Amino acid sequence: MEGLTNQLGKRVKHIRKALKLTQGKIAEKTGLSVEYISRIERGVGQPSFRTLESLANVLHVDVKDFFDFKAHIIFKDKKQIAKQKKEYLEAISSELRSMEIHELAVIYNVIKGLVSR
Repeated sequence: MEGLTNQLGKRVKHIRKALKLTQGKIAEKTGLSVEYISRIERGVGQPSFRTLESLANVLHVDVKDFFDFKAHIIFKDKKQIAKQKKEYLEAISSELRSMEIHELAVIYNVIKGLVSR
C-alpha cells in the first residue's frame, strides 16, 4: 500500500499539472523552493500545515482536496470553474449521444431530482 506522503505528493502534482503550472511558478508564488516542491511531489518532503495552506491558495483548491485522492478536483478560481464546467458538459454530452432512450430517461430523471432539491 502506498504511503500517505506519496499519495499527497502525487495529488499535489496532479493538481499543479491540471493548472498547467510549473514547479517554478508554484515556488515563485508560494516562496518555497523548487527543490522543496519537487520533494513534496515525490513523496519525500512532508509539508507543514502552513505549507499546505500556501499550496492550496496558489492552486485554487481547499487543503482537504490534497487528501481526497480519488475525487475530481474542484477549483475555486472563477476561470478554472468555467473551464472545468465546459469540460464536464462536453464529456457528458459526448457520453449521452451513444445512450439508448431508456438510459437517457433515467439520466434525465436523476438530473431533474438533483436540481429540484
